[in-house]
Amino acid sequence: MASSAKQQLLKLQKSMYQRALEEARESAGVDNESISGYQVAFNESLPPKATSIPARKLLEAIDTQQIVLFGDFHSHKQSQRAFLRILRMYLNRPDHGPVIVFMEMFRTEDQYLIDDWLTGKISDHELLEAIDYDHTWGFPWNNYRPILEICKYQNLKIIGINTKRGGKDSLATRDDHAASLIIEHASKNASSKIFCMIGEFHLADTHLPEAIAKKSAEAGLKTVRVFSNVDKYYFGLDPDKIHHRDEYLSLGGRDFCVINSPPWIKWQSQSLWEEIRRLGPIKYLEDAIAPDDVEADLDTWEDDDTMLYNEDMLDLDYHLDHIQKQLSEFFKLKTAKKPSEQFHIMHGNIDDDLAGLNEPASNLMLSEASIEGYSVSYASNLVYMQDVTINNLAASAGQILFGSLAKLNEDFENDESLFVTHCLKFTFGYIANKILNPRLPMHTTRQLESYLLSAKGRRLIGSMRERRRTVQATLKLFDWIKEHWSPKTQDLKNLKRIPREFITTNFESNHELARNLAQLVAEPICRALTRGKIDTVDLQRCFQRNCEKPNDAKSTLSQLLALGN
Repeated sequence: MASSAKQQLLKLQKSMYQRALEEARESAGVDNESISGYQVAFNESLPPKATSIPARKLLEAIDTQQIVLFGDFHSHKQSQRAFLRILRMYLNRPDHGPVIVFMEMFRTEDQYLIDDWLTGKISDHELLEAIDYDHTWGFPWNNYRPILEICKYQNLKIIGINTKRGGKDSLATRDDHAASLIIEHASKNASSKIFCMIGEFHLADTHLPEAIAKKSAEAGLKTVRVFSNVDKYYFGLDPDKIHHRDEYLSLGGRDFCVINSPPWIKWQSQSLWEEIRRLGPIKYLEDAIAPDDVEADLDTWEDDDTMLYNEDMLDLDYHLDHIQKQLSEFFKLKTAKKPSEQFHIMHGNIDDDLAGLNEPASNLMLSEASIEGYSVSYASNLVYMQDVTINNLAASAGQILFGSLAKLNEDFENDESLFVTHCLKFTFGYIANKILNPRLPMHTTRQLESYLLSAKGRRLIGSMRERRRTVQATLKLFDWIKEHWSPKTQDLKNLKRIPREFITTNFESNHELARNLAQLVAEPICRALTRGKIDTVDLQRCFQRNCEKPNDAKSTLSQLLALGN
């Protein structure tokens, strides 16, 4: 029976994919003949077979050639993250040579501005204004920024390879321009490895690879091609690997593919970007990452696939309704109302909505949104989307579903009850998110234990010291709950109270504790579900448990723990 959960998950992924693909095609408007031709050429260049390999095999292939061409899906954050990860893996090798990064997002004529940004002479805002980023590129700046940051941190040269007219020039013109620059720098810097990030259509056999081969006939320069999140390769994967964070595939010869996202998210990102493009320029965040913190910041770059929107750009009710419907069908849940009818969904100025809340509820909602990018309040049936991302929508839908079915209460007079409620809320948010995006990373006990081992004896300060304390508290509380709230406990109506020392009074550490604990509960459940070891009906029972009373909420948390063991 449990194996059917795996089949249902694959069915859900295909359903989400078909819808997202259709919406992306509709949002693109009238078919463009040349783009259709590029699409055909790209698809014909994709080898028919793919074989899973360890990441080191890709790095070994990169060692054999001077030029690495990476196919970028511009609107998809996971595409940029895949490039960043490959670049970092190469730079982390002690024997790596010099590296030059080529990026299509910049025009060649703006090279002096790129250099000024890399040397700290100008800020993000000054760079974006000077190159007219909204019009010359326009894709989410914050998705590319970590790549630029690591280049700045590692003192790597970034070369802009787009033409003056950019997308107004034909693909062949841009191929020729990029090939000339790549060969010029490859000749001058024979010992350097060239990492080129360019639109995936450029990677077709008859496009950039052929242009490089023709222009470097005497030198005989060859390339390694790396595609990302190709639809047919994703659906051709072993279903047991659907939850893996990154999957590296050999396509034969010098061709590879990275899978780090379900294809429905890729196509959803394109349709969302098309909505934004039609509505005008986006205002990008201008925060600068402090040099001392850049590595830590890049390490924690989340697996979202989106950008920031304003409420005029996106029908939040529509997207939440659809996601909730998909989850309800997956878990075979019956809901009387849509989330838009049960919850008021807010974005932008929320002062009027918060005015009706008591101070603890209002403060909690704002604080949670500042950390998570969204907040779901059971006390007031409000959803606040500070950052509208696909992952945040999915997590919110899961929290709404569970909260409405289980009748969860947020009791601000009872610290323990409130903490348990938030643990459950985050747990079902993570489960929903992981079902819709199986490659979403979540903490495991082993990872937290490894982190503590690596931090042992180190003098940590500030946020890093707080992080270590929170991880220690998470593991202690996790062990305590498993021991004292076991489903085998005879008297579930009188479960022991959580010792006060386990629940801190600082909001941020308390919040982080609840999030960490929720991931430790949700991760093994999702892994068991994707591997067919438990069925959707097992989770359906948890969704339908009445959690109005504190001990019932504790009991539900213990049942979830048992389900993942």
